[in-house]
Amino acid sequence: MTLETPARLTATVPTVGDIPASLDEVSAAWLAQVTGFPVTSAQLQVIGQGEGFLGQLARVTLGYSDTTPPGAPTSAIVKLPTQDPGGKQIGLMMGVWERESRFYDEIGAQMKVRIPKVYANLADSAGGNYAIVMEDLAPMHPADQVTGATPDQARRVIDELAVIHGTWWDSPTLKQLPWMPGLDSPMTGAIKPMFDMGWAQFNERYAHRVSARTLRWAEQFSNRIPQLLERYLSEPNTLVHGDFRLDNMFFDADGNAGGSFALVDWQMAMRSPGGSDLVYFIVTNLAPETRRAMERELVERYQAGLARQGVTGEYATVQRLWQGYIEGILFYCVSFGGGLLTIDPANERGVKLFDELVMRTYIAAEDLAVGDILGLD
Repeated sequence: MTLETPARLTATVPTVGDIPASLDEVSAAWLAQVTGFPVTSAQLQVIGQGEGFLGQLARVTLGYSDTTPPGAPTSAIVKLPTQDPGGKQIGLMMGVWERESRFYDEIGAQMKVRIPKVYANLADSAGGNYAIVMEDLAPMHPADQVTGATPDQARRVIDELAVIHGTWWDSPTLKQLPWMPGLDSPMTGAIKPMFDMGWAQFNERYAHRVSARTLRWAEQFSNRIPQLLERYLSEPNTLVHGDFRLDNMFFDADGNAGGSFALVDWQMAMRSPGGSDLVYFIVTNLAPETRRAMERELVERYQAGLARQGVTGEYATVQRLWQGYIEGILFYCVSFGGGLLTIDPANERGVKLFDELVMRTYIAAEDLAVGDILGLD
């Protein structure tokens, strides 16, 4: 293992035994070994339960035999894959842990948005075992997607998003990363089959809560998904977060949007037009009344942010971005149509969050009459 910086460690793991399978196996001795910090005690607090998180997450309070060494943290976050066999299989199929591990190793240092410092990044790809020990961002804390962003938070998030997307816009570097999927990946191609499998169940739960015409539009638009993905493949792609929501965004302790900001959880990072992050954030992370009041403002703000990063051309105009916004709303209507199959009914917050995502997206589709704009019946 070699230190790239005092705060970041990339580790080559010789055996599976070096990577704990569960948080119970995380010890002070192991943390000292993989981080290089002289840790003598470790107290774990499990976090992230009930939030739809595909893995094991804990905050670790670190103790040292004497005073804390210079540059050493007093707490850290440990992230491991889930122990649930079904969840583990899905995560491996999607490559989520491989993606995040290699994101931090290969392009994390090039990010202009703040991300957690990584103290240890261990990967046994053949065995499907991974572990990341990273910076604890407290007292910063994530906002709540169920509650929704304030207008100032929304503006700050869009500014940060434009920096990310503008930096990686049509970047040849992304195309040389075999671990980062694009829109031609099998998992993206599964959206339409998943919709077909889950649509009846989805209707049972939501048909009495959303308008009939939005359900009709989603069903019709699902047939356009393969052609839409093919078209988007030919457009400029960028680095998208893939799970760009408030639960993964850290603000100052008082929620001040003008203070510090950090973005975590890069398991779903991929190559795609930036509209996927843009639409997902605006439509599902803002309460409907807030979204109605400022969605056009936020799309225009995103375009201005791209321009400041030097991004111009037909795919970065407000008109083109707004068209993508309209298409994206129906895309997520379709995506959520199959998403109910993946929700654990015992996860109360996860179910509540999914309900919010669905309702906000279908309300947006109704508000903007997106089906009429796209020529649907």
